[in-house]
Amino acid sequence: MKKSLYILLLLVGLTLTFVLGIIVYSQMAEIQPKMLIIYALIGIVALISIFVAIKKMKEEKEGQPIEDEFTTLVKYKSGFYAYLASMYMWLFIFLFRDISSDVETLLGGGILLSGVIGFVCKFFVKQQLNEK
Repeated sequence: MKKSLYILLLLVGLTLTFVLGIIVYSQMAEIQPKMLIIYALIGIVALISIFVAIKKMKEEKEGQPIEDEFTTLVKYKSGFYAYLASMYMWLFIFLFRDISSDVETLLGGGILLSGVIGFVCKFFVKQQLNEK
């Protein structure tokens, strides 16, 4: 229980530090719209992580097992699908890299898209396994 609380506090602290850093940076320089989108995506991922950590803490307090067969199956199956989808995504990024000459943007977008693919695969695998 204490480990989950420390992780939750760390997530909240890092999120607040990130938001404070964006606010301070915005006072020094103008933030481009592209960067605002990236900051928003990072913020959304941080909020989702905090909500998941809170949910796990509540389940742990209720005495439910943290890892069971269903969550293990979802983790492995969604990881497999996310890996395959990410490999195809990176293939298309490298094939069409001439469209955008900014390598840093392609790399950052690819990493964010890999994370989104992981969330989407986990959602669909959970839905698929719940129907069975």
